[in-house]
Amino acid sequence: MDAATDQAVDIAKLRQQFEQYAGAKWREIEEQRLSWRYYYAVQYDEAQLKKLADRGQPTIVFDRIGRKIDGLVGVIRKLRTDPKAFPRTQNQEAGAEVATQVIRTICDASKFEDIESEGVLNAAVHGIAVAAQTLEVGDRGDPDTVWEAVDPRTFFYDPRSVKPDFSDARFKGTYKWASEDEILEIAPEAEGKLGNDDVGVYTSFDTDREILWRDEKGRYRLVDHWWIERGMWKWCLHVGSTVLASGETPFFNDRRKPLCKYRAFAAMIDHQGDHVGFIRRLRGPQDAMNQHRSKALHIMNTRQLKIRKGVAEEMNGGIERIRKEAARPDGVLEYPGAPEDIEIIQPQQEFLQQTQYYEDAKQEIETFGPNPALLGDLGQSASGRAYAMAQQAGLAELGPFLKNFRMWKLGIYEQSWWAAQKYWTSERFLRVTDDQGLAQFMQINALQMHPQLMQPVLVNALGSIDVDIVISEGPATETVMGDVYDTLMALAQNKVPVPPAVIIETSSLPGEVKKKLTGMMSQPDPAAEMAKKLELQGKAAANDKTVAETQLTLAKARTEGAPEAPGEEPLPPEIRAAQAMVDLRDKHASAEHKRAQAANLDAQTALAPLNFVHDVILSHQDRADRARAPTE
Repeated sequence: MDAATDQAVDIAKLRQQFEQYAGAKWREIEEQRLSWRYYYAVQYDEAQLKKLADRGQPTIVFDRIGRKIDGLVGVIRKLRTDPKAFPRTQNQEAGAEVATQVIRTICDASKFEDIESEGVLNAAVHGIAVAAQTLEVGDRGDPDTVWEAVDPRTFFYDPRSVKPDFSDARFKGTYKWASEDEILEIAPEAEGKLGNDDVGVYTSFDTDREILWRDEKGRYRLVDHWWIERGMWKWCLHVGSTVLASGETPFFNDRRKPLCKYRAFAAMIDHQGDHVGFIRRLRGPQDAMNQHRSKALHIMNTRQLKIRKGVAEEMNGGIERIRKEAARPDGVLEYPGAPEDIEIIQPQQEFLQQTQYYEDAKQEIETFGPNPALLGDLGQSASGRAYAMAQQAGLAELGPFLKNFRMWKLGIYEQSWWAAQKYWTSERFLRVTDDQGLAQFMQINALQMHPQLMQPVLVNALGSIDVDIVISEGPATETVMGDVYDTLMALAQNKVPVPPAVIIETSSLPGEVKKKLTGMMSQPDPAAEMAKKLELQGKAAANDKTVAETQLTLAKARTEGAPEAPGEEPLPPEIRAAQAMVDLRDKHASAEHKRAQAANLDAQTALAPLNFVHDVILSHQDRADRARAPTE
């Protein structure tokens, strides 16, 4: 950071922007604090606790909100798929595969699967999910780009923003309270420049964690502030009025438009422009559950007395003793008068009503989103596709949320690819794991000798790959092609002859695997050809045997009726020759038949690997479907 850049930063303007957020969004911040309290099962405030204590009513919390949010995160995590890039032109198919592997490599290095899950949790509770892109020093001489999850309680933004993806925000940023040692680790040149503790505007989230800083002698609010100035995203890292570092954004899209490092999305935006999560919808039923269950327990432990006037004066201790003994589970009331003078009343009808109200509130939460009724026992024979259909039915009412979540992920995938195109200039090897789990490697930005031009050329150069940055999250779980595949498999299982190539083409296997298997099936099988040849030879030998037997039969017919005298002469030479020929051809045909059987056995042995591959494809598809479906 040079001096000119330092002087260009208007710290007063940046601090004013933060104050605008804290002042305009106080209502949203308070609701977000309340939502986190409900998620962590802290669902009574001080006034409610005092009122329950005065009544002698137990404080009961049946937390269903936390379980519902955690279940939603788990279902969406089960349904996640990897990104995929599509080519813009026909000759860019190889480039699209490279782009896909680059994005997956960046996501794997950032552990993006965990960032997704944390984003769903934050959006569902806080109403906002945030991820930040950074550049790190790489081991190839060029920087690596990674993503990090951001605590939404430290995120601030332009309060005029009303779009779910915050694309209309003029400034964004994060802040955290840091000690002097932490700040000097980031910016050693700031030593001696830090002033007193920051006494600017605070938010309610600061007061929630005030106890964590009570013993600190000094703390400073470290702000990473990004804002748009004349169409360019700029950033400044400052503490109070002290600028630690500043500059312009290093991130751009494919049209050289500057981008902010922060990618955020909102679960819902209400009529006042506040960003809220699902807790707003679930808070009422959760309060009803807690209150009705607490009231039911209070009624169950409470007894009302109906006594004749004057009974209290007749008993030792008076009305207070009667009340105390009646409230005790082992209480004893000794009264010498008539039994009907004292009656203990237990409000059973009111208890049943409170229990019914509790069940209604519980059902209201259970039926929100993926619920047990849709994800329950579908039977052991149910396929993974059946579970996926049940999941989608449960997620149908979360359509707007899932749309915002999907667009957030697509933006991250796009921004990852653009950063790789700009900063990945050295030769790299990307690990590619195939369907069998074997690790392969793809080389990018490689300098190789062209075999025809005899000059060095770049192979898989990211800067020259022209792909359409429309990232697909993979095939939909339920598509028309999936239904066709199910129908064909059902026909094949019922012994209907279905060509294997048709089954492979309609399956959800990757395109490369489909091409490989189809090519293997289109090539002539030497073992099958040999089996056919031997089968034809066996049929020819059988025909020769039939002809010889016919000739023998005719020869014997000529000699029938001759006398069988004791010194009978032997058969004529032509008959003996014919009989010998028949025996010889019979032996030859038997040998050919045995050779044909052996060849058929060899052909079956040779076809066994292909049959095994077919069975593996079917089992792989079933496991993939079940992996996308949640366990019961």
